[in-house]
Amino acid sequence: MEAIIYIAHGSRRNAANEKFISFIKKVMDSKSKVQVYAFLEHAEPTISQAIGTCLEKGAKVITVVPVLLLPGIHAYEDIPNEFKGYPDIVFRYAEPLGVDEIMVEIVMDRLGAAGLEQKEDEVVLLIGHGSREPEASVEFEIFARCLAGNINVEVHTSYLTTPVFYHEMVEKLAGKRIYILPYLLFFGGYMGKIEKEIRVYDKIIKLCDPVGFDEKLISLIQKRASEVRG
Repeated sequence: MEAIIYIAHGSRRNAANEKFISFIKKVMDSKSKVQVYAFLEHAEPTISQAIGTCLEKGAKVITVVPVLLLPGIHAYEDIPNEFKGYPDIVFRYAEPLGVDEIMVEIVMDRLGAAGLEQKEDEVVLLIGHGSREPEASVEFEIFARCLAGNINVEVHTSYLTTPVFYHEMVEKLAGKRIYILPYLLFFGGYMGKIEKEIRVYDKIIKLCDPVGFDEKLISLIQKRASEVRG
């Protein structure tokens, strides 16, 4: 018996977790495998609880799908560490969502809804969470270049928790019409924080909606699940 566990980070805000649950149930449309979801932090079911559900249903092979935007410590250390201690179970790991044309489409949708006209005085500032894993920032830069190639506008990257911080980038982009886009699935209090902090700048700034759990992600998550590694 095979199983799939879809793992999200989780939020202290129950409403955000409920959004993920509603979304991931649309991903779990196949009846051929046991499919469950779990949260790394702040909510239940936990990863260990999800593993228990899979084992109770007779699973011997479990595909682990991190529903995360970029690679990082969570994807490469925290989540795999939760699966140690099960010598009789084969675990297969999918990659995070990463760089993909679907992600570009979603971000372009957000920018279009915010009024981006692709003029010379416009610039896009992506805000990621930030990670200690260097690969995360490398992949974020690759994504920014892909996006820039599709919209013919300068695209810059910044972070909430690690340098370069987004407010520093706002200062550097003086004289431009700045479209700020939080590159986040779970955002909660971060949006309020960003809104409050950008009010102090005497600049033309448009805060776009975050990525969130867009339904376009469904096919991408299913694609990542099919590309698993041992």
